[in-house]
Amino acid sequence: LSVALRLAGASAQGSAGVALPKFQFSRESDLFNQNQAVEYFEAKYYNAENRWSLSEEHLQEAVELGRAAAAEPSLSLAAAQVLYLFGWFRRNGEIIRQNIAAAAELFERSIDVGECDNAMSTVLWIERACDIRFGQAALLYEWLGQTEPDAGQGQALSARASALLAYLTTVPRYKDVAKSWTSPLHINFNQLRFPTAPSKPFWDASRVPLAVFLEEAYPVFRAELDVILAAPGDLYEQLRKADGSIESLATPGGWDAIRIVRYGHWNEVFCSVAPQTCELLRTRKELVNCPYVNTNYYKLHPGSHLKPHFGNAPRLTAHISIIAPEPLRAAIAVGGEHALWQEGRAMILDDTYPHAVSHWGTQPRYVIATWFCHPCDEDHDHGQTCP
Repeated sequence: LSVALRLAGASAQGSAGVALPKFQFSRESDLFNQNQAVEYFEAKYYNAENRWSLSEEHLQEAVELGRAAAAEPSLSLAAAQVLYLFGWFRRNGEIIRQNIAAAAELFERSIDVGECDNAMSTVLWIERACDIRFGQAALLYEWLGQTEPDAGQGQALSARASALLAYLTTVPRYKDVAKSWTSPLHINFNQLRFPTAPSKPFWDASRVPLAVFLEEAYPVFRAELDVILAAPGDLYEQLRKADGSIESLATPGGWDAIRIVRYGHWNEVFCSVAPQTCELLRTRKELVNCPYVNTNYYKLHPGSHLKPHFGNAPRLTAHISIIAPEPLRAAIAVGGEHALWQEGRAMILDDTYPHAVSHWGTQPRYVIATWFCHPCDEDHDHGQTCP
């Protein structure tokens, strides 16, 4: 593929006098630019002390990338992703609303750059990441509208989200879901994969075998977690550091993950200190026969938030709350519906809907969360029945 590449130095200027990025970029491929930008800013975002965030200097560099996109439209998608992934929070946890608004506008602008329209084939629509461009723009405008203190401005932002959704429903890829999606919060990718199957943010846990199993196994999970937390030297933190799991969703330092199994690879260090937990999880076909399984312990710190985001299809997610000392102080919103974690209780959610998390309490919350095969997935022997 021949693309016009340019390596711009710190003093390089765009046509409007705006500094161009310091990473290699293309005026022909905005998807290439997205990958380059994410790789460049990732190296600045993650830090050894586990308060993942950009410094003020690099936050300003991300803002400048957004400005450069005005002169170089091929940078729109790159700037949108950088501001969304790495520019949502300051190091102190402050939400940077202007960055989120800029990301929404840049995702929307990238739709034209990607030439996404309802006349293109589904294959080309997916290749050009049109789901991401539309979905992220709609999600962010809706979040901005819901959190805007000025009612008039809030309605205008939500209207922009609804306009993007209205156009999506004219795209052939969305024809089977057009009538059921009446809000941007209804966008979900399992329904595109399984259009005739039930689609809902939360499933009835009592009717999902994995959820029943997790609740039955709760005493074992709790006993082994208690041992980890009581061990000298902050064993939980040692296990987190040994794993090296990274993410860009949460308040800096607010969400600590320990991998149990990811894509078929078990964390044998964790399993050595919680052997019964691993032994029990290894018995579930929904997990061990699912190539994209991702099972983790998540410690959510008080005052922390996870920004709204989508998961990938085809999968569902199960949570079993191991320690939730304040059951009315930590919640998850999925597709416009809400649930609170309660110790020993499982929840099943479709995380391909927009979802976000907040903790308003004073004590950490611990859950085991796992992706597992969607019951209607016919490609794997997961032992479930499609409802």
